[in-house]
Amino acid sequence: MKTSTKIAAWLASLSAISGLFIYALAPEKTTPALILLAITVLNTLLLGVSERKNLFRILKTRSAAHGANSLILTAIFLSILVFINLIAFRHNQQFDFTESGFYTLSPQTKKVIGSLPREVRLTAFFQMDSPKKTLFQDRMQSILESSDKINLSFIDPDKNPAITKQYGITTYGTVVLESGKKESKVRDPSEANLINGILKVIKDEQKLIRFLEGHGEKRIDDFENQGFSTVKGALEKDGFKVEKLLLLQSGEIPSDTELLIIPGPEKPILPEEQKLIEGYLSRGGSVLLLLDPQSKAGMEDFLKQWGIDAPDSFVIDPMSKLFGGDYAAPVVSQYVAHEITRGFALPTIFPLLRTVSSIKSSDANTTEFLLTGANSWGETNLDILKDGKSQFDEKSDIKGPVSVAVLSTREVPAEGVNEPQNNKKEPASDLKNINAHLTVIGDSDFAGNQYFNFSGNGDLFLNIASFLAEEENLISIRPKERKNSPLSLTSDQGVFILVLGLLTPSLVIFIGVRTWWRRRRL
Repeated sequence: MKTSTKIAAWLASLSAISGLFIYALAPEKTTPALILLAITVLNTLLLGVSERKNLFRILKTRSAAHGANSLILTAIFLSILVFINLIAFRHNQQFDFTESGFYTLSPQTKKVIGSLPREVRLTAFFQMDSPKKTLFQDRMQSILESSDKINLSFIDPDKNPAITKQYGITTYGTVVLESGKKESKVRDPSEANLINGILKVIKDEQKLIRFLEGHGEKRIDDFENQGFSTVKGALEKDGFKVEKLLLLQSGEIPSDTELLIIPGPEKPILPEEQKLIEGYLSRGGSVLLLLDPQSKAGMEDFLKQWGIDAPDSFVIDPMSKLFGGDYAAPVVSQYVAHEITRGFALPTIFPLLRTVSSIKSSDANTTEFLLTGANSWGETNLDILKDGKSQFDEKSDIKGPVSVAVLSTREVPAEGVNEPQNNKKEPASDLKNINAHLTVIGDSDFAGNQYFNFSGNGDLFLNIASFLAEEENLISIRPKERKNSPLSLTSDQGVFILVLGLLTPSLVIFIGVRTWWRRRRL
Protein backbone atom coordinates (compact mmCIF):
# COMPACT_ATOMS: atom_id res chain seq x y z
CA MET A 1 0.00 0.00 0.00
CA LYS A 2 1.32 3.37 -0.98
CA THR A 3 2.06 6.11 1.54
CA SER A 4 -0.65 8.37 0.05
CA THR A 5 -3.18 5.56 0.34
CA LYS A 6 -2.30 5.01 3.99
CA ILE A 7 -2.71 8.72 4.68
CA ALA A 8 -6.10 8.69 2.94
CA ALA A 9 -7.21 5.70 5.04
CA TRP A 10 -6.14 7.38 8.29
CA LEU A 11 -7.76 10.68 7.31
CA ALA A 12 -11.04 8.94 6.42
CA SER A 13 -11.06 7.12 9.74
CA LEU A 14 -10.17 10.16 11.85
CA SER A 15 -12.62 12.49 10.07
CA ALA A 16 -15.43 9.95 10.39
CA ILE A 17 -14.80 9.48 14.14
CA SER A 18 -14.45 13.26 14.69
CA GLY A 19 -17.67 13.97 12.76
CA LEU A 20 -19.66 11.43 14.79
CA PHE A 21 -18.19 12.82 18.01
CA ILE A 22 -19.16 16.42 17.14
CA TYR A 23 -22.67 15.37 16.03
CA ALA A 24 -23.23 13.44 19.26
CA LEU A 25 -22.08 16.26 21.57
CA ALA A 26 -23.35 19.28 19.59
CA PRO A 27 -25.93 18.27 16.96
CA GLU A 28 -26.75 21.94 16.30
CA LYS A 29 -23.21 22.51 14.87
CA THR A 30 -23.90 21.04 11.43
CA THR A 31 -21.19 22.89 9.46
CA PRO A 32 -18.13 21.19 11.07
CA ALA A 33 -19.87 17.82 10.88
CA LEU A 34 -20.62 18.27 7.16
CA ILE A 35 -17.02 19.32 6.44
CA LEU A 36 -15.68 16.21 8.19
CA LEU A 37 -18.22 14.09 6.29
CA ALA A 38 -16.97 15.50 2.99
CA ILE A 39 -13.36 14.77 3.98
CA THR A 40 -14.36 11.20 4.87
CA VAL A 41 -16.11 10.64 1.52
CA LEU A 42 -13.27 12.10 -0.55
CA ASN A 43 -10.59 10.07 1.22
CA THR A 44 -12.70 6.92 0.94
CA LEU A 45 -13.10 7.46 -2.81
CA LEU A 46 -9.33 8.09 -3.14
CA LEU A 47 -8.64 4.90 -1.21
CA GLY A 48 -11.04 2.91 -3.39
CA VAL A 49 -9.53 4.17 -6.65
CA SER A 50 -5.92 3.60 -5.52
CA GLU A 51 -6.54 0.08 -4.22
CA ARG A 52 -9.17 -1.06 -6.74
CA LYS A 53 -7.10 -4.05 -7.93
CA ASN A 54 -6.66 -5.37 -4.38
CA LEU A 55 -10.33 -4.75 -3.65
CA PHE A 56 -11.47 -6.77 -6.71
CA ARG A 57 -9.11 -9.60 -5.73
CA ILE A 58 -10.42 -9.63 -2.15
CA LEU A 59 -14.05 -9.60 -3.29
CA LYS A 60 -13.47 -12.83 -5.27
CA THR A 61 -12.34 -14.78 -2.18
CA ARG A 62 -14.60 -17.13 -0.17
CA SER A 63 -14.41 -14.96 2.96
CA ALA A 64 -15.65 -11.96 0.95
CA ALA A 65 -18.61 -13.99 -0.29
CA HIS A 66 -19.50 -15.00 3.31
CA GLY A 67 -19.05 -11.38 4.38
CA ALA A 68 -21.34 -10.19 1.58
CA ASN A 69 -23.99 -12.70 2.63
CA SER A 70 -23.73 -11.53 6.24
CA LEU A 71 -23.97 -7.91 5.10
CA ILE A 72 -27.10 -8.64 3.06
CA LEU A 73 -28.74 -10.52 5.95
CA THR A 74 -27.87 -7.66 8.30
CA ALA A 75 -29.38 -5.14 5.87
CA ILE A 76 -32.57 -7.22 5.60
CA PHE A 77 -32.80 -7.48 9.39
CA LEU A 78 -32.32 -3.73 9.81
CA SER A 79 -34.96 -3.07 7.14
CA ILE A 80 -37.45 -5.22 9.05
CA LEU A 81 -36.68 -3.29 12.25
CA VAL A 82 -37.19 0.04 10.43
CA PHE A 83 -40.50 -1.21 9.01
CA ILE A 84 -41.68 -2.32 12.45
CA ASN A 85 -40.70 1.05 13.91
CA LEU A 86 -42.64 2.87 11.19
CA ILE A 87 -45.75 0.81 12.00
CA ALA A 88 -45.30 1.46 15.72
CA PHE A 89 -44.86 5.19 15.05
CA ARG A 90 -48.07 5.43 13.01
CA HIS A 91 -50.10 3.25 15.39
CA ASN A 92 -48.84 4.48 18.73
CA GLN A 93 -49.82 2.26 21.64
CA GLN A 94 -48.59 2.48 25.21
CA PHE A 95 -48.72 -0.33 27.76
CA ASP A 96 -48.53 0.29 31.49
CA PHE A 97 -47.29 -2.71 33.48
CA THR A 98 -46.93 -0.86 36.79
CA GLU A 99 -49.00 -2.26 39.65
CA SER A 100 -50.74 1.04 40.43
CA GLY A 101 -51.15 2.16 36.80
CA PHE A 102 -48.72 5.02 37.32
CA TYR A 103 -48.56 5.94 33.62
CA THR A 104 -52.25 5.29 32.84
CA LEU A 105 -54.50 8.36 32.76
CA SER A 106 -57.68 8.37 34.82
CA PRO A 107 -61.05 8.49 33.00
CA GLN A 108 -61.62 12.09 34.11
CA THR A 109 -58.21 13.18 32.82
CA LYS A 110 -58.94 11.64 29.41
CA LYS A 111 -62.34 13.35 29.38
CA VAL A 112 -61.00 16.79 30.28
CA ILE A 113 -58.01 16.57 27.92
CA GLY A 114 -60.20 15.36 25.07
CA SER A 115 -62.63 18.28 25.38
CA LEU A 116 -60.28 21.26 25.76
CA PRO A 117 -61.88 24.38 24.26
CA ARG A 118 -58.56 26.05 23.49
CA GLU A 119 -54.78 25.68 23.70
CA VAL A 120 -53.13 25.21 27.10
CA ARG A 121 -49.43 26.07 27.51
CA LEU A 122 -47.37 24.36 30.21
CA THR A 123 -44.01 25.82 31.24
CA ALA A 124 -42.11 23.49 33.57
CA PHE A 125 -39.24 24.87 35.66
CA PHE A 126 -36.82 21.97 36.23
CA GLN A 127 -33.06 21.69 36.36
CA MET A 128 -31.95 20.07 33.12
CA ASP A 129 -30.16 17.13 34.79
CA SER A 130 -32.80 16.61 37.49
CA PRO A 131 -34.30 13.09 37.78
CA LYS A 132 -37.60 14.76 38.69
CA LYS A 133 -37.67 16.27 35.20
CA THR A 134 -37.40 12.82 33.63
CA LEU A 135 -40.19 11.50 35.84
CA PHE A 136 -42.37 14.49 34.91
CA GLN A 137 -41.68 13.97 31.20
CA ASP A 138 -42.71 10.32 31.46
CA ARG A 139 -45.90 11.33 33.27
CA MET A 140 -46.72 13.98 30.68
CA GLN A 141 -46.17 11.69 27.71
CA SER A 142 -49.67 10.18 27.84
CA ILE A 143 -51.26 13.61 28.29
CA LEU A 144 -49.38 15.09 25.31
CA GLU A 145 -50.37 12.13 23.15
CA SER A 146 -54.05 12.55 24.11
CA SER A 147 -54.42 16.11 22.82
CA ASP A 148 -52.76 18.43 20.33
CA LYS A 149 -53.98 21.45 22.32
CA ILE A 150 -51.37 21.03 25.07
CA ASN A 151 -47.90 22.47 24.54
CA LEU A 152 -45.07 21.74 26.98
CA SER A 153 -41.77 23.59 27.31
CA PHE A 154 -39.00 23.44 29.90
CA ILE A 155 -37.07 26.26 31.55
CA ASP A 156 -33.94 25.73 33.66
CA PRO A 157 -34.24 28.29 36.51
CA ASP A 158 -30.46 28.38 36.95
CA LYS A 159 -29.78 29.20 33.29
CA ASN A 160 -32.77 31.51 32.76
CA PRO A 161 -33.14 33.64 35.92
CA ALA A 162 -34.92 36.49 34.08
CA ILE A 163 -37.78 34.28 32.86
CA THR A 164 -37.95 32.55 36.23
CA LYS A 165 -38.31 35.89 38.00
CA GLN A 166 -40.90 37.04 35.46
CA TYR A 167 -43.14 34.09 36.34
CA GLY A 168 -42.49 34.47 40.06
CA ILE A 169 -41.03 30.97 40.45
CA THR A 170 -39.36 30.25 43.79
CA THR A 171 -39.11 26.43 43.84
CA TYR A 172 -37.83 23.83 41.39
CA GLY A 173 -40.48 21.60 39.82
CA THR A 174 -43.12 24.33 39.51
CA VAL A 175 -45.34 24.14 36.40
CA VAL A 176 -47.09 27.25 35.05
CA LEU A 177 -50.30 26.67 33.09
CA GLU A 178 -51.60 29.37 30.74
CA SER A 179 -54.69 29.54 28.56
CA GLY A 180 -56.15 32.75 27.22
CA LYS A 181 -55.75 35.39 29.92
CA LYS A 182 -55.72 32.89 32.79
CA GLU A 183 -52.69 31.53 34.60
CA SER A 184 -52.22 28.92 37.31
CA LYS A 185 -49.17 27.51 39.11
CA VAL A 186 -48.75 23.89 40.22
CA ARG A 187 -45.90 23.15 42.64
CA ASP A 188 -46.55 19.40 42.91
CA PRO A 189 -47.21 18.35 39.30
CA SER A 190 -49.12 15.12 39.96
CA GLU A 191 -51.83 14.08 37.52
CA ALA A 192 -54.62 15.30 39.81
CA ASN A 193 -52.96 18.68 40.40
CA LEU A 194 -52.24 19.18 36.70
CA ILE A 195 -55.86 18.48 35.76
CA ASN A 196 -57.08 20.83 38.48
CA GLY A 197 -54.74 23.50 37.11
CA ILE A 198 -56.00 22.92 33.56
CA LEU A 199 -59.62 23.23 34.74
CA LYS A 200 -58.80 26.58 36.35
CA VAL A 201 -57.31 28.12 33.21
CA ILE A 202 -59.85 26.84 30.66
CA LYS A 203 -62.93 27.98 32.58
CA ASP A 204 -63.90 31.55 31.82
CA GLU A 205 -66.26 31.65 34.79
CA GLN A 206 -66.49 29.85 38.13
CA LYS A 207 -69.86 28.32 38.82
CA LEU A 208 -71.07 28.91 42.37
CA ILE A 209 -72.26 26.12 44.67
CA ARG A 210 -73.87 27.10 47.97
CA PHE A 211 -74.38 24.92 51.06
CA LEU A 212 -77.44 25.60 53.19
CA GLU A 213 -76.92 26.18 56.92
CA GLY A 214 -79.07 26.89 59.96
CA HIS A 215 -80.76 23.52 60.40
CA GLY A 216 -77.96 21.40 61.85
CA GLU A 217 -76.50 20.58 58.42
CA LYS A 218 -72.94 19.37 57.85
CA ARG A 219 -70.64 22.40 57.61
CA ILE A 220 -68.05 22.98 54.91
CA ASP A 221 -65.70 24.61 57.44
CA ASP A 222 -65.83 21.59 59.79
CA PHE A 223 -62.67 19.43 59.67
CA GLU A 224 -63.98 16.72 62.02
CA ASN A 225 -65.14 13.31 60.78
CA GLN A 226 -68.71 14.48 60.25
CA GLY A 227 -67.70 17.74 58.53
CA PHE A 228 -67.76 18.61 54.84
CA SER A 229 -64.41 20.39 54.50
CA THR A 230 -63.14 17.63 52.20
CA VAL A 231 -66.16 18.13 49.95
CA LYS A 232 -65.44 21.85 49.76
CA GLY A 233 -61.80 21.26 48.79
CA ALA A 234 -62.74 18.69 46.15
CA LEU A 235 -65.33 20.97 44.55
CA GLU A 236 -62.84 23.83 44.45
CA LYS A 237 -60.29 21.57 42.76
CA ASP A 238 -62.91 20.85 40.09
CA GLY A 239 -63.13 24.57 39.43
CA PHE A 240 -66.24 25.49 41.45
CA LYS A 241 -66.64 28.33 43.87
CA VAL A 242 -68.13 27.23 47.22
CA GLU A 243 -69.99 29.38 49.74
CA LYS A 244 -72.33 29.03 52.71
CA LEU A 245 -75.95 30.22 52.67
CA LEU A 246 -78.15 31.10 55.65
CA LEU A 247 -81.66 31.59 54.25
CA LEU A 248 -83.07 33.20 57.39
CA GLN A 249 -80.42 35.89 57.07
CA SER A 250 -80.29 36.39 53.29
CA GLY A 251 -84.02 36.00 52.67
CA GLU A 252 -83.34 34.67 49.16
CA ILE A 253 -81.30 32.21 47.13
CA PRO A 254 -79.04 34.41 44.95
CA SER A 255 -79.60 34.08 41.22
CA ASP A 256 -75.92 33.18 40.61
CA THR A 257 -76.33 29.95 42.62
CA GLU A 258 -75.66 27.11 40.19
CA LEU A 259 -76.41 24.41 42.75
CA LEU A 260 -77.87 24.46 46.27
CA ILE A 261 -76.78 21.58 48.51
CA ILE A 262 -78.64 20.78 51.73
CA PRO A 263 -76.29 18.37 53.57
CA GLY A 264 -78.18 16.43 56.25
CA PRO A 265 -80.59 18.86 57.97
CA GLU A 266 -81.47 17.83 61.53
CA LYS A 267 -84.02 20.57 62.29
CA PRO A 268 -87.15 21.59 60.36
CA ILE A 269 -86.72 23.74 57.27
CA LEU A 270 -89.39 26.38 57.76
CA PRO A 271 -92.28 26.75 55.27
CA GLU A 272 -90.98 30.19 54.29
CA GLU A 273 -87.60 28.67 53.45
CA GLN A 274 -89.23 25.87 51.48
CA LYS A 275 -91.05 28.50 49.42
CA LEU A 276 -87.73 30.15 48.63
CA ILE A 277 -86.30 26.78 47.55
CA GLU A 278 -89.39 26.14 45.41
CA GLY A 279 -89.02 29.57 43.84
CA TYR A 280 -85.36 28.87 43.10
CA LEU A 281 -86.30 25.60 41.40
CA SER A 282 -89.06 27.29 39.40
CA ARG A 283 -86.33 29.51 37.87
CA GLY A 284 -84.43 26.46 36.65
CA GLY A 285 -82.21 25.90 39.68
CA SER A 286 -80.75 22.63 40.96
CA VAL A 287 -80.97 21.27 44.51
CA LEU A 288 -79.17 18.32 46.11
CA LEU A 289 -80.77 17.18 49.36
CA LEU A 290 -78.89 14.68 51.54
CA LEU A 291 -81.56 13.38 53.92
CA ASP A 292 -80.42 11.20 56.84
CA PRO A 293 -82.63 8.62 58.62
CA GLN A 294 -84.82 10.05 61.37
CA SER A 295 -84.26 13.54 60.00
CA LYS A 296 -86.68 16.22 61.23
CA ALA A 297 -86.34 18.40 58.12
CA GLY A 298 -90.09 18.35 57.46
CA MET A 299 -89.63 18.16 53.67
CA GLU A 300 -91.93 15.15 53.05
CA ASP A 301 -94.81 17.07 51.42
CA PHE A 302 -92.38 19.23 49.44
CA LEU A 303 -90.65 16.13 48.03
CA LYS A 304 -93.92 14.44 47.05
CA GLN A 305 -94.74 17.40 44.82
CA TRP A 306 -91.59 16.45 42.91
CA GLY A 307 -92.48 12.75 42.75
CA ILE A 308 -90.15 11.67 45.56
CA ASP A 309 -91.07 9.65 48.65
CA ALA A 310 -88.62 9.37 51.57
CA PRO A 311 -90.29 7.36 54.35
CA ASP A 312 -88.50 7.26 57.69
CA SER A 313 -86.62 3.98 57.57
CA PHE A 314 -83.25 2.24 57.73
CA VAL A 315 -81.83 0.14 54.93
CA ILE A 316 -80.58 -3.23 56.18
CA ASP A 317 -78.18 -5.30 54.07
CA PRO A 318 -76.73 -8.51 55.61
CA MET A 319 -74.27 -8.76 52.68
CA SER A 320 -72.49 -5.59 53.85
CA LYS A 321 -70.61 -7.67 56.43
CA LEU A 322 -68.77 -9.35 53.57
CA PHE A 323 -67.15 -5.95 52.89
CA GLY A 324 -66.13 -5.60 56.52
CA GLY A 325 -69.00 -3.20 57.23
CA ASP A 326 -72.13 -3.19 59.33
CA TYR A 327 -75.50 -4.62 58.33
CA ALA A 328 -76.97 -1.09 58.67
CA ALA A 329 -74.27 0.40 56.39
CA PRO A 330 -75.13 -0.89 52.90
CA VAL A 331 -72.51 -1.06 50.16
CA VAL A 332 -73.75 -0.17 46.69
CA SER A 333 -71.76 -1.77 43.88
CA GLN A 334 -74.35 -1.81 41.07
CA TYR A 335 -75.74 1.34 39.52
CA VAL A 336 -78.72 2.15 37.34
CA ALA A 337 -77.71 3.40 33.88
CA HIS A 338 -77.65 7.20 33.93
CA GLU A 339 -75.32 10.03 32.92
CA ILE A 340 -74.20 10.29 36.56
CA THR A 341 -73.22 6.62 36.85
CA ARG A 342 -72.08 5.89 33.28
CA GLY A 343 -68.85 3.90 33.46
CA PHE A 344 -68.88 4.05 37.27
CA ALA A 345 -67.90 0.72 38.85
CA LEU A 346 -66.47 1.65 42.27
CA PRO A 347 -68.41 0.48 45.35
CA THR A 348 -69.80 3.12 47.71
CA ILE A 349 -70.67 2.77 51.37
CA PHE A 350 -73.59 4.60 53.00
CA PRO A 351 -73.64 4.67 56.80
CA LEU A 352 -77.21 4.72 58.20
CA LEU A 353 -79.11 4.93 54.95
CA ARG A 354 -82.83 5.54 54.41
CA THR A 355 -85.02 4.61 51.44
CA VAL A 356 -85.77 7.23 48.81
CA SER A 357 -88.10 6.16 46.01
CA SER A 358 -90.05 7.72 43.17
CA ILE A 359 -93.83 8.12 43.04
CA LYS A 360 -96.15 9.28 40.30
CA SER A 361 -96.08 12.97 39.52
CA SER A 362 -98.00 14.93 36.93
CA ASP A 363 -95.18 17.25 35.86
CA ALA A 364 -91.89 15.68 37.05
CA ASN A 365 -89.76 12.92 35.56
CA THR A 366 -88.07 10.81 38.22
CA THR A 367 -85.18 8.37 38.04
CA GLU A 368 -84.02 5.98 40.78
CA PHE A 369 -80.28 5.73 40.09
CA LEU A 370 -78.91 4.04 43.26
CA LEU A 371 -80.22 0.66 44.39
CA THR A 372 -79.01 -1.57 47.22
CA GLY A 373 -78.54 -5.34 46.90
CA ALA A 374 -81.28 -7.90 46.36
CA ASN A 375 -80.89 -9.21 49.94
CA SER A 376 -81.43 -5.79 51.50
CA TRP A 377 -84.65 -4.27 52.73
CA GLY A 378 -86.03 -1.05 54.15
CA GLU A 379 -86.74 -1.48 57.87
CA THR A 380 -89.67 0.68 59.00
CA ASN A 381 -89.83 -0.55 62.60
CA LEU A 382 -87.08 1.63 63.99
CA ASP A 383 -87.45 0.28 67.54
CA ILE A 384 -86.08 -3.10 66.45
CA LEU A 385 -82.77 -1.50 65.54
CA LYS A 386 -82.13 -0.57 69.16
CA ASP A 387 -81.69 -4.28 70.01
CA GLY A 388 -79.36 -4.82 67.06
CA LYS A 389 -81.68 -7.49 65.66
CA SER A 390 -83.74 -7.00 62.53
CA GLN A 391 -85.61 -9.42 60.32
CA PHE A 392 -87.49 -8.76 57.14
CA ASP A 393 -91.24 -8.35 57.62
CA GLU A 394 -93.19 -8.72 54.40
CA LYS A 395 -96.14 -6.76 55.79
CA SER A 396 -94.35 -3.56 56.85
CA ASP A 397 -90.82 -3.55 55.42
CA ILE A 398 -89.70 -2.55 51.91
CA LYS A 399 -88.33 -5.48 49.95
CA GLY A 400 -84.98 -5.03 48.20
CA PRO A 401 -83.42 -3.96 45.96
CA VAL A 402 -84.15 -0.64 47.69
CA SER A 403 -83.92 2.73 45.98
CA VAL A 404 -81.84 5.20 48.00
CA ALA A 405 -81.38 8.07 45.50
CA VAL A 406 -83.83 9.77 43.15
CA LEU A 407 -83.34 12.47 40.53
CA SER A 408 -86.46 14.49 39.72
CA THR A 409 -86.54 16.77 36.68
CA ARG A 410 -89.21 19.31 35.80
CA GLU A 411 -89.45 21.61 32.80
CA VAL A 412 -89.90 25.26 33.71
CA PRO A 413 -90.16 28.37 31.49
CA ALA A 414 -86.87 30.14 30.89
CA GLU A 415 -87.39 33.76 31.85
CA GLY A 416 -85.86 36.19 29.38
CA VAL A 417 -84.66 33.54 26.93
CA ASN A 418 -87.08 34.55 24.22
CA GLU A 419 -87.76 38.24 24.61
CA PRO A 420 -90.43 39.69 22.28
CA GLN A 421 -88.95 41.68 19.43
CA ASN A 422 -90.61 44.88 18.20
CA ASN A 423 -93.17 44.51 21.02
CA LYS A 424 -94.67 41.48 19.30
CA LYS A 425 -95.79 38.74 21.63
CA GLU A 426 -94.68 35.26 20.77
CA PRO A 427 -97.00 32.32 21.36
CA ALA A 428 -96.38 30.39 24.57
CA SER A 429 -95.56 27.25 22.60
CA ASP A 430 -92.50 29.00 21.10
CA LEU A 431 -90.96 29.83 24.47
CA LYS A 432 -87.96 27.75 25.42
CA ASN A 433 -88.05 25.63 28.58
CA ILE A 434 -85.18 24.68 30.86
CA ASN A 435 -84.85 21.84 33.33
CA ALA A 436 -84.96 22.18 37.10
CA HIS A 437 -83.38 19.31 39.05
CA LEU A 438 -84.06 18.04 42.56
CA THR A 439 -81.92 15.12 43.73
CA VAL A 440 -82.44 13.36 47.05
CA ILE A 441 -80.05 10.82 48.60
CA GLY A 442 -80.92 8.99 51.82
CA ASP A 443 -77.63 9.71 53.60
CA SER A 444 -75.20 12.58 54.11
CA ASP A 445 -72.41 10.81 56.00
CA PHE A 446 -71.15 9.03 52.87
CA ALA A 447 -69.70 12.38 51.66
CA GLY A 448 -68.35 13.46 55.06
CA ASN A 449 -64.66 13.74 55.86
CA GLN A 450 -64.58 10.23 57.32
CA TYR A 451 -65.97 8.43 54.28
CA PHE A 452 -65.31 10.77 51.34
CA ASN A 453 -62.08 9.03 50.27
CA PHE A 454 -63.49 5.53 50.68
CA SER A 455 -63.54 3.80 47.28
CA GLY A 456 -66.12 5.57 45.09
CA ASN A 457 -67.84 7.78 47.69
CA GLY A 458 -66.13 11.03 46.73
CA ASP A 459 -66.36 10.39 42.99
CA LEU A 460 -70.07 9.63 43.24
CA PHE A 461 -70.80 12.84 45.15
CA LEU A 462 -68.73 14.96 42.75
CA ASN A 463 -70.37 13.31 39.72
CA ILE A 464 -73.82 14.18 41.07
CA ALA A 465 -72.76 17.76 41.80
CA SER A 466 -71.15 18.09 38.34
CA PHE A 467 -74.30 16.82 36.62
CA LEU A 468 -76.56 19.20 38.54
CA ALA A 469 -74.17 22.10 37.85
CA GLU A 470 -74.17 21.18 34.13
CA GLU A 471 -70.47 20.30 34.04
CA GLU A 472 -70.84 16.91 32.33
CA ASN A 473 -67.17 16.79 31.30
CA LEU A 474 -66.27 16.35 34.99
CA ILE A 475 -68.47 13.27 35.43
CA SER A 476 -65.96 10.44 35.71
CA ILE A 477 -63.55 8.69 38.04
CA ARG A 478 -60.95 11.20 39.16
CA PRO A 479 -57.20 10.59 39.35
CA LYS A 480 -56.05 9.12 42.64
CA GLU A 481 -52.74 9.70 44.36
CA ARG A 482 -50.35 7.08 43.07
CA LYS A 483 -47.74 5.96 45.52
CA ASN A 484 -44.53 4.07 44.96
CA SER A 485 -44.79 0.32 45.53
CA PRO A 486 -41.28 -0.86 46.46
CA LEU A 487 -40.46 -4.55 46.03
CA SER A 488 -39.79 -6.14 49.43
CA LEU A 489 -37.59 -9.23 49.39
CA THR A 490 -36.43 -11.59 52.09
CA SER A 491 -32.69 -12.20 52.52
CA ASP A 492 -32.96 -15.61 50.78
CA GLN A 493 -34.82 -14.07 47.83
CA GLY A 494 -32.18 -11.33 47.57
CA VAL A 495 -29.33 -13.88 47.54
CA PHE A 496 -31.13 -15.97 44.89
CA ILE A 497 -31.59 -12.96 42.58
CA LEU A 498 -27.93 -11.92 43.10
CA VAL A 499 -26.64 -15.40 42.25
CA LEU A 500 -28.99 -15.65 39.26
CA GLY A 501 -27.80 -12.25 38.03
CA LEU A 502 -24.16 -13.34 38.20
CA LEU A 503 -24.66 -16.91 36.98
CA THR A 504 -26.59 -16.13 33.80
CA PRO A 505 -24.02 -13.82 32.11
CA SER A 506 -21.16 -16.04 33.33
CA LEU A 507 -22.80 -19.07 31.72
CA VAL A 508 -23.28 -17.22 28.44
CA ILE A 509 -19.62 -16.11 28.42
CA PHE A 510 -18.44 -19.66 29.21
CA ILE A 511 -20.50 -21.18 26.37
CA GLY A 512 -19.23 -18.51 23.96
CA VAL A 513 -15.56 -19.07 24.87
CA ARG A 514 -15.96 -22.86 24.70
CA THR A 515 -17.57 -22.66 21.26
CA TRP A 516 -14.85 -20.33 20.00
CA TRP A 517 -12.12 -22.67 21.32
CA ARG A 518 -13.63 -25.73 19.67
CA ARG A 519 -13.96 -23.98 16.31
CA ARG A 520 -10.40 -22.69 16.60
CA ARG A 521 -9.08 -26.23 16.86
CA LEU A 522 -10.92 -27.35 13.71
